[in-house]
Amino acid sequence: MRSIVMKGPKDCRIEEEPEPSVAHGRIKVRLRYSSVVMENVGLYTGADPRLRQPGNPLYRGFPQYQAGEVVGEVVEVGPDVRGVQLGDRYASYTSYREVQVIAPDAWTKVPPGVAPEAAISQAFSGTTLHAVRRAHLELGDDVLIIGAGPMGALLAPWTRLAGAGRIIVADLYPLRLEIARKLGATHTINPKETDLKTAVQEITEGNGPDVVFDAGNTAATFPLALDQARSQGKVVVLSWHTQPITIEDITKDFYHKELEIIATRATGPSHSHRSPYLRWTGRESQLLIARWMAEGRFDPSPIVTDRRPLGEFVAAIEALQAQPAQHLKTLIEW
Repeated sequence: MRSIVMKGPKDCRIEEEPEPSVAHGRIKVRLRYSSVVMENVGLYTGADPRLRQPGNPLYRGFPQYQAGEVVGEVVEVGPDVRGVQLGDRYASYTSYREVQVIAPDAWTKVPPGVAPEAAISQAFSGTTLHAVRRAHLELGDDVLIIGAGPMGALLAPWTRLAGAGRIIVADLYPLRLEIARKLGATHTINPKETDLKTAVQEITEGNGPDVVFDAGNTAATFPLALDQARSQGKVVVLSWHTQPITIEDITKDFYHKELEIIATRATGPSHSHRSPYLRWTGRESQLLIARWMAEGRFDPSPIVTDRRPLGEFVAAIEALQAQPAQHLKTLIEW
């Protein structure tokens, strides 16, 4: 089987590895699709936190598998497995190894009829849905989303479905703003062309957004989110901040506004915590996403801007790195 392995910075190889054997209670899945987003660029260049300086708690070092969203097809069903057929499709976030043996409930079954361009975003859709759940939106709340990358863009449909009023998306790239519109944004702003604070205040009639999502993933976006939120508002941090953040005057925004700062991680609580007191675990959210994709109520497919074969994996990474304004997510066919 094939695997995509980083041996060092920009040393990306497609290697052959032994194929694992299926076991009791397990299924064997062969990857059909994976994705390329900016996370894969970081793994390629060595800028990813998992590859930076020994001593940081996330450090894993080289060699390192490329990893991300995948869609696979069941090619073998182990003993004692029920409800799974050959050819069933499953989606998850995992390392880019062509054949994997998993428990049937470890990944999410993709319903028939859901296109791979939609199914590939199953995992990240769960991450963004969890962020919106954490925000506890009220009907009609005005929302500002800072950053419309593959994660930030997915906040637009979830906030719309949660009952947000005006959904404002800010990003520096016109293509991303166009995709955000398709996914449910009511207003888009390019800060290179328009002053963000002035535009947001005008759209919200001088009130400011009730909820600001920090999805920009740079050190500058968190203090920007604090500045944009209204008094008594909320700031939800979706970005994976791994670099120091400087806030020049925390009193102005954090203290005087009495802001609520909300952290969010991955797709939500483990399913082992499911109880009458905790309805929406990560697993339950993933099942909801798959169901709504099948029903046509949620369609993340506009996020896929390119499609390439596996042999062009590195070319896809380098294209995204060189021209981020022209690419968002590339679907890789195995």
